[in-house]
Amino acid sequence: MNANDNIPPGGKPPAAPAAPAAPATLPTTGLLRLSQVLKLIPISRSSFYAGQAKGLYPRSVAIGARARAYRVEDIRALIEKGVA
Repeated sequence: MNANDNIPPGGKPPAAPAAPAAPATLPTTGLLRLSQVLKLIPISRSSFYAGQAKGLYPRSVAIGARARAYRVEDIRALIEKGVA
């Protein structure tokens, strides 16, 4: 078996599936979970937490005993400021 066995006769390997696109617009108000924020801001979870500790990124708000979320307004301001 050869690495080139999966290449079709045209010579180009099949394209990788595209990553899902981030939503074009954010709601006016509301809350986003960290996984949703990280789709809009392409950094790792640990980098986001480190940025929070340095004051670069907004703090989360408690939405339950063990759940936290981020205000849409804070994330929009972060994106518009260009820090992300």
